[in-house]
Amino acid sequence: MSDNVSHESLSLYDATADKAASAVIKQYSSSFHIATCLYPKPIRRNIRNLYAVVRIADEIVDGTLRKANSLAGNTECISNALASYEQTILNAPDKRFHTDPIVHAYANTARRCRFPEEHMQAFFRSMRMDLSTTSFAEPELQEYIYGSAEVIGLLCLDIFYAETPRPDSATWSRIQEGAQRLGAGLQKINFLRDYTEDTTVRRRDYYPRLSAPSAEEAFNSILAEARSDLLAGARTIKLLPPKVQPAVAAASEIYLELAGKLCRHPEAVIGAGTNKRRLSVPKPVKTRIVSQAIFRSGYGAALHKLTRKAGA
Repeated sequence: MSDNVSHESLSLYDATADKAASAVIKQYSSSFHIATCLYPKPIRRNIRNLYAVVRIADEIVDGTLRKANSLAGNTECISNALASYEQTILNAPDKRFHTDPIVHAYANTARRCRFPEEHMQAFFRSMRMDLSTTSFAEPELQEYIYGSAEVIGLLCLDIFYAETPRPDSATWSRIQEGAQRLGAGLQKINFLRDYTEDTTVRRRDYYPRLSAPSAEEAFNSILAEARSDLLAGARTIKLLPPKVQPAVAAASEIYLELAGKLCRHPEAVIGAGTNKRRLSVPKPVKTRIVSQAIFRSGYGAALHKLTRKAGA
């Protein structure tokens, strides 16, 4: 085989792996997939490659592996599978070819963006907590949110600035704090939205105080905290490279919209019987939010194409 053919084959495999990662995100998270459509192609690719790995780790701990292999109550087997996947991901950047296309795509992104290993280690620590913790005390919850959400925000910054010079240290600190706050806010809203499923299906309670007599007060406090995180993160979006601002703003605003819906319908989380349900933002509203993010950022020429993707 000539060097030219070998190079073309590798490029084709790289592109195929990227498409596989994109398919994972499109299938599992319509809101996130919509927001990523606003990134320039190289950043979009890297974001999706990262999140595909995060999604697969979630599947290991959230019951898919247990159901596939009839592992009811067998936490050790699931823990071993998670540990094996962690080692695969941590070692992935050292190899140029992987038979698993998702791992291959992630490895390319981790090398390009120089991901710190400690951030992925923190992420997997949080995933292990899902296997061993059924009711989260406040210190455990903070550790969990850091690893499952805040470090993902920091890894996104590594992607945003892979080919863009970083700002001065003071501005960089503000940007990092904003990324962490935004990640934390997204996670807290997810906890509220998925509270019933988490507690009844996954037997995992991130907010035990929601089942206490003062559930309404706790709900309002958690929601206010989540909104505060989202707004704090939103205030730093203008410090990011202009080319990524529309996508980050759209994701932030979709979740603020979801926070508003939770505020109007607390019974969906802390109600009784059929009042409990999983809330979501309707597609037309998501499309409007995406359109507004594009126009505010001066990308109106791309509106038609991107809003068609958003509504798909």
